Amino acid sequence: MGRHSIPDPEESSGVPPEGAGDATESFDRPLVGPDDYPDYRSDPAEPRYPRHGAPDYGQPDYPDTDYPSGDYGTDYEADYRTGYEDGYGARYRSGEHFDDEYEPEFVESDYPESDYSDTPEDRAPETAAPRFGRSRDETPSRAAATPPPRSRRQHSGDWEGGEWTGSHRAVQSGRRGVSVGVIGALVAVVVVVAAFILWRFFGDALSDRSTSAAARCVEGQKAVAVIADPSIAEPIKTLADKFNENAHPVGDICVAMDVKSADSDRVINGFITAWPAELGDRPALWIPASSVSQARLEAVAGEEIVDDSRSLVSSPVVLAVRPELKDALGQQNWGTLPGLQSNPNSLTALDLPEWGSLRLALPLSGDSDASYLAAEAVAAASAPAGQPPSAGTGAVNTLMAAQPKLADNKASTALDALIKSGQPATAPVHAVVTTEQQLFQRATSLPDAKRAVASWLPPGPTALADYPAVLLKGNWLSQEQVAAANEFSRFLRKPEQLAELAKLGFRTEGGELPKSDVTNFAPVSAPLSVGDTSMRATLANELTAPAGNPAVTIMLDRSMSAQEGGKSRLANVVAALTTRLQAMPPTAAVGLWTFNGVEGNNEVSLGPLSDTVDGSPRSETLSAALDDASASGNGAVSFTTLRLVYDEANSRFREGQTNSVLVITTGPHTDRSLDGSGLQDYVRRAFDPAKPVAINVIDFGSDSDRATWEAVAETTGGSYQNLSTSASPDLTAAITRFTG
Repeated sequence: MGRHSIPDPEESSGVPPEGAGDATESFDRPLVGPDDYPDYRSDPAEPRYPRHGAPDYGQPDYPDTDYPSGDYGTDYEADYRTGYEDGYGARYRSGEHFDDEYEPEFVESDYPESDYSDTPEDRAPETAAPRFGRSRDETPSRAAATPPPRSRRQHSGDWEGGEWTGSHRAVQSGRRGVSVGVIGALVAVVVVVAAFILWRFFGDALSDRSTSAAARCVEGQKAVAVIADPSIAEPIKTLADKFNENAHPVGDICVAMDVKSADSDRVINGFITAWPAELGDRPALWIPASSVSQARLEAVAGEEIVDDSRSLVSSPVVLAVRPELKDALGQQNWGTLPGLQSNPNSLTALDLPEWGSLRLALPLSGDSDASYLAAEAVAAASAPAGQPPSAGTGAVNTLMAAQPKLADNKASTALDALIKSGQPATAPVHAVVTTEQQLFQRATSLPDAKRAVASWLPPGPTALADYPAVLLKGNWLSQEQVAAANEFSRFLRKPEQLAELAKLGFRTEGGELPKSDVTNFAPVSAPLSVGDTSMRATLANELTAPAGNPAVTIMLDRSMSAQEGGKSRLANVVAALTTRLQAMPPTAAVGLWTFNGVEGNNEVSLGPLSDTVDGSPRSETLSAALDDASASGNGAVSFTTLRLVYDEANSRFREGQTNSVLVITTGPHTDRSLDGSGLQDYVRRAFDPAKPVAINVIDFGSDSDRATWEAVAETTGGSYQNLSTSASPDLTAAITRFTG
C-alpha cells in the first residue's frame, strides 16, 4: 500500500474499519465528501488498528497492527506537520473556521497543544475538519459554515475516556460549559437543603433537651385538685392513681391528680365565702352528682367560672321503699307524691292500712343530688298546664315540710331508718329519695336485700344524676393545671375507665351493668328538662331555703302594663305571687295592698294564711284578689301608699316572725303631696328597731325614684333589687327571697 494512496483491493481485509458508518446511519449534519472540495488530498485509509509509535502513548496501550510499520514513516509526519502546526490553530480560533456553536465543547482540551504537533492533518480534532487541506490563504468554503459530522469512535483499545481525532491517538474530549443559571439553582438547592438539615438538627436538639428537662421535672411537681361527689369519689381516686403512673409532664412540671370527696353544698359555699382548708386547693376539675350543682355554682359565681362540662356517667333517681309499698305505688307519679306526703292517712287508700302517710325522706347530704332532682320532677309535674316548673314550687315545699323528722339530713341516716325498722307499717320512714347506683351499693351490704328494700322508678321523664366533669377556670389555676385536668377528664371517658365505673352500678355508654336483686337497671325514658341554669337554681333554692314563717304585706303597683313574654308585666308578677303563696306555710301572715295613679287600696288585711276572711281561708282570698288585679294606666301614688302600708305593718307587728313590706313597682311616683325626701324622713321616724319592719323593693326598669327606694330599704334593714324584665326566673327568685 502506498503511503498516501488508497489501499489496493487485494490489500483490503474486506472488513470495514471500526466505527465506519453504514448506509442507514444518520447524522445531525450532512456528510461532506471529497467532491465538495476539489483540492482535498486523498489520505491513507484508516487502519483497522491504531498504529504504534505515537509519541505520547506507551507501547502497551495499543495492540499490534497487521500493517508494517514502514508504511508510517517520518515522511508522513513531515507532510502534515506544517499544515497543522504553523497556522491551523491560530486561523481556527481567529474566527475563519470557528463556529460558536462548538466553542464550549472543543475550545479547550485537557492535553497541551504540544501534544498534537506530530499529529497528521487528517487526524486533527474534529473542529478542524472543515478545512479539508485548504491552504491558509484560501477563502473558507461552505464546509466552514457547515462542518461535517463528527466521526464515530473508532478505537477498541483499553482507553475509552476520550475520543479519536483521526490520527492514531485518542484525545480527551473538552469539558462542556455549564450555564450560570444552572449553577445558581444548584447552589440555592444546596443552601436550602443545608438550612433544613441544620433547622432539624437544632430543633431536635432543643426538643430533646426540653423533653429531657421535662422528664426530670425541672420545675418540680404540682398537684391538680379534683373534687368529686362522695358517691363517685373513691373510684375516681383509683383511676387518678392509674393516670398519675403514666402521666406525661406538662412543660417542665410533673402533675398529679389529687382527688378529694365533698358534697356540692361545701363546694358552692366555698366559692361564696372562704374555701375550706380541709379540701386543699380550689379544684381544676369538679365532678358533682348532677348538673343541678353546676347550675347552683354558676348562679353564685357566674357562668364564666365553668370552662367545659360533659356528663361522665349517669344514674336515675328512684325511691328506695319497703317491698310492700312498691306494688302500692304502681299507679302514682311525681305529681301525686306531695298529696301522699301531707295526708296523714294517704296510704290507707292504697290498701296499706295503719301505714299512715308516705313518710318520704329527702336528704340533702350524701344523696348524689337526688333530692334536688326529685324537687325538679315534682315541680314540673305539679305546675299548671302552660306554666313553668317554678309554678309547682308550692308542691315541693309541701313535700319538704311534711317529711319525717330525723337526727340529720344524711342519706345514710334515712336509709337506716327505712331498712332497719322491724315493723314496716310503723317505721319512721317508708321511702327515701336516692339514686339507682346508691341503692345498688347499699343492697350489696345486705344479707337478704330483696326482702328489706326495693326500688321504685316514677313514670314520666327521668330525673337523672348525670355526673358532669366540670372543668373550672380562674386565677387560682396555672396553665399546666388546666391542661392536666383537661387530659384527666378525657382519660376518664375512655372505655377502659367507664367499664370500671359500670361495675359499680353507674350507667355508662356501652358499659355492662351488674346484676342486682333490688334494681334491675331497666331502660329509662328521656331525661327531664326544666329550663335554663337560672330556673334550676331557683328550684334548688326551694330545698336549701324553704319557706319560713314570715309576716309580709305586699304592695303591688297596678300600673305595670308593659308587655313582656307575651303577657303584661302585672300578669307575670301576679302569677309569681300566686305560686309563692301556695308554697308558704299556713302560719305565714300575708296582707295585700294595690295602688295606681289615683289611690292605694287595702285588698286583704295582714294575717295568717290559715285564718278565715269573709268565710274563706285568707290564702284563697289573696289568690282571688290577685286574679282580679288589672293594669290601670300610668302613674302611681307609691310614696303616699307606702306611708299607709307601713303604718299598718307597724300596728300589726307579729312577734316571732320576720316582719316586712314588699313593694313591687315600675315607677315613677306621680303624687306631688309627698316627695322622695319627705318619704325618707317619714320612714326614719316610723322605724322602730325594737320591732323592725323591713322595706324590700322590687323595681323594674329605669325608675327615676330608684335613689329614694334604695334609701328607705337601707334605713329599715331591707333590700332593693332592680329587674329589667318580669319574664324571667329572676322575678320568682326575688319574690321567694323577700317573702321567706
